[in-house]
Amino acid sequence: MNWKTKAHILAILSRLPGGRSLYHKLQSALGTNRLNVDEGVARAMELVELIYEGGRQLRGSAVVEVGTGWRPFVPFIFHLLGADSIRTLDINPWLNRDYAFETFHALEDQLEAIAARAGVDESFVRERYIRATPSDTSLESLLRGFHVNYVYPGDARATGLKSGSIDFVVSSNVLEHVQPEILSVIHIESRRILGADGLAVHRFNPEDHYVGVDRSITGANFLQFSEREWKWYGGTGLAYHNRLRCCEHRELFERAGFDMRVDRRRMDGKGLAAIKNGSLQVHADFARFSPEDLATDYMWTVAMPRDTSALDAVGAATLKLA
Repeated sequence: MNWKTKAHILAILSRLPGGRSLYHKLQSALGTNRLNVDEGVARAMELVELIYEGGRQLRGSAVVEVGTGWRPFVPFIFHLLGADSIRTLDINPWLNRDYAFETFHALEDQLEAIAARAGVDESFVRERYIRATPSDTSLESLLRGFHVNYVYPGDARATGLKSGSIDFVVSSNVLEHVQPEILSVIHIESRRILGADGLAVHRFNPEDHYVGVDRSITGANFLQFSEREWKWYGGTGLAYHNRLRCCEHRELFERAGFDMRVDRRRMDGKGLAAIKNGSLQVHADFARFSPEDLATDYMWTVAMPRDTSALDAVGAATLKLA
């Protein structure tokens, strides 16, 4: 599909009453949100490994996930590996009973691989899976078995949690879809609720997502448009992408009071070549960035609160203004 065709469809759905519900139905009918177990497990395990890289373990931890999405691979796998409680927040009601049970049943064949990749005893993981088996077929029962508190609508800018009460704030493929001014407040709130040795752990995709449906473009495609032009294609609604570059994401973390433990980035070679040879003309709005900053298509981050006491007043004031 030509990327502009999808952009127009999503832009129209974003502006129609009931457009989100119709979008969900189209996703289901076309199979674009079908279960992908390998991908779901791999993404969740990347977060687990980032936590290990940050020098922490999951056992006994309290976790907040920003952006639940369609299927709860992250909270379910975190519980299997020892997390005590997982609160998952979303502004979209994508999670439902069928998706949750699909995820639960699919994980049964993945327990050995999950345990091996995490370096824990398989019997520990399998026992937690069995104990999480729900007593009935309700979504509430399933989530309760995995110690998951699903909050919709959930506002990650104002969680209502006590300061210093959380071990990890995590997300997968979410930060690129959040408006910068909101993302800034989310990081401040994350810093507030994290303990002194807590971690903010995120993996996300700062490239043009339309490259997934149109291979004739690169991940840097959307950088040729002004902010005004991009508002139609993906600057609002269902297809929203903030177009922040990785160095800007790092700055948001640091301004919120975090020190970076991990800042790992992946380059889109095709996009980099297009920028350097001039076949992709970058808009003046992005002229200050290097070609490498512009062409980065993935980022993995681990951040630790710099000083949890010094910024509490700043965080509270910012949240009131928001």
